[in-house]
Amino acid sequence: MGNCGSTQAAAIAAHEDPDKFTRSKQLDHELVQQSKQDEEKIKLLLLGAGESGKSTIFKQMKIIFGSQYTEMERRHYTSTIYSNILQGMRVLVEQTSVFGLQEQVAAKDAFDMFKRIDDSEAINNRIGEAIKTLWSDPVIQSVWARRAEYQIFESLSFYMKKMDIIKSSEYVPDKEDIIYSRVRTTGIVTERYTIEGNIFEMYDVGGQRNERKKWIHCFEGVTAVIFVAALSEYDQNMFEDPTKNRMVEALELFDGICNNVYFLESSMILFLNKKDLFAEKIKTKHIKDTAAFADYTGREGDFEAGVQYFLDKFMSKNKSPNHHIYHHITCATDTKNVQVVFNACKDIVLRQNIEGSGFAIE
Repeated sequence: MGNCGSTQAAAIAAHEDPDKFTRSKQLDHELVQQSKQDEEKIKLLLLGAGESGKSTIFKQMKIIFGSQYTEMERRHYTSTIYSNILQGMRVLVEQTSVFGLQEQVAAKDAFDMFKRIDDSEAINNRIGEAIKTLWSDPVIQSVWARRAEYQIFESLSFYMKKMDIIKSSEYVPDKEDIIYSRVRTTGIVTERYTIEGNIFEMYDVGGQRNERKKWIHCFEGVTAVIFVAALSEYDQNMFEDPTKNRMVEALELFDGICNNVYFLESSMILFLNKKDLFAEKIKTKHIKDTAAFADYTGREGDFEAGVQYFLDKFMSKNKSPNHHIYHHITCATDTKNVQVVFNACKDIVLRQNIEGSGFAIE
């Protein structure tokens, strides 16, 4: 009876207002299609502690799979890059004084300039030359070499190599400059990509402790979690808690994520990131010299042994033998490396996607 009544009502509506009826049917069809797309889309959640490099991976995804940055978008990053550089130089100046080395600085004019410079200044030729002079000072280089003892962005050294370009009045950031730029993620940032007819969404959320309460809003229906941890930060402390080792924090956070009931049906993918910085650091900073990792028994300066040691630390956090954790060793600033790794992750997601939705990427 109910179906008969509905059919009669639809016939009457179609007769009385055919245009309205057609629009209604079209809307119903679109809603069904949208619902189907939502069910089939692949939802990727990027998680990790602050400064792990996950936002850099997020930017790489736009470069690899999204639309290219327009010139306007690239110009938008100019002030961020200026600010990153000026903040970094000011930190070096401040830390030089903390270490009691200020009287040994030869580039005194440049040193004094960065005591009072504003982060919002544009880097013109005068400021750029002062940056180059100060950066080349042996005392400043010795302070930079001790950067694990304080908080500063690693990308500063990248920008120093390009200072002649950056200080030009014609400067427009290229995609590599954008990748190295640093803005702390707050809230939830989402990108949607259509790759060969398949839709996936990637979510980047702030890694600092005060941002993590927002993560819960992303947990529902996650196809895969990509957890990012920085290999190179085994001897560094956190921005928000100078008493807490960054790697220890990442291990504790991973413990909570990989054993979370929300993710028992989701693929779990571990990115041990910043392999390039790790390879350089272990040449001079031995892993076992950090109290939290005094149980390291591998050879000093051995990249493979060091990676395996930290990988074992992360894998040991998994309390469910049926929940397989896939892992990759990454360099988030290397676009080719990220693309190769993500192609491998795509295959993992395909195998684990119980809905059988497509995710084909060449």
